[in-house]
Amino acid sequence: MNAVVFYSATDECKRIAAYFAERLSYEIVDIVGAGCKYERAALVFPVHCQNIPQAVIHFLKRLTVDYLTVIAVYGKMCHGNVLYEIQRKFRHNIIAAAYVPAKHTYIDEPRFSDFDRLDPVIDKATKQGTVIIPKSYKNPFANVFKGLRSRMGVKIIKNNGCDNCGMCQYNCPRNAIVNGKTNRNCIRCLRCVASCPKKALSFKTTPAMSAYLKKKKQDELIIYI
Repeated sequence: MNAVVFYSATDECKRIAAYFAERLSYEIVDIVGAGCKYERAALVFPVHCQNIPQAVIHFLKRLTVDYLTVIAVYGKMCHGNVLYEIQRKFRHNIIAAAYVPAKHTYIDEPRFSDFDRLDPVIDKATKQGTVIIPKSYKNPFANVFKGLRSRMGVKIIKNNGCDNCGMCQYNCPRNAIVNGKTNRNCIRCLRCVASCPKKALSFKTTPAMSAYLKKKKQDELIIYI
């Protein structure tokens, strides 16, 4: 079985995964309901605070795959060292990989649209071999209280439109929200905000986070094939 597995909070990664699935004629599967055994698989996920999201770590731990392609989507700040970490920690046979600059979850900006630039990765995903992924820069403090930093930098706001339908809880990959109220498991991926049918959830960044988001952006597509 071949598949493109995606983890997406605000559909940015899902759009990229859909392009891969169409070009490869693979099934496209949300990571939450994905199986664990494939012949060929492409994994598309967002970088969180220069780290691998926990949902992706859990998937990689149980994954059995012959040939794996990994796409790390970052919000033009810093992609960290996640591809190297995946190759070193999980020992899967990675045949192609890429860091893809895309819309930041917290910034109102254009979405990624240069899909044809990913074609070399798609072409390699159908072949064999192993790619060696080098180390990249990662802030030495990136692993320090990363969940807490996210919660302190971004506030989830519930308005009177919430009717306790439970969709935020259903769509949360971290069991981090119930009826619009988050707990310490929340990583501020904003999947709850994007999936709320009543638009009853919104978010607000703190002055410190807002200042950080104004830093000079990176816009480099890095491909390993």
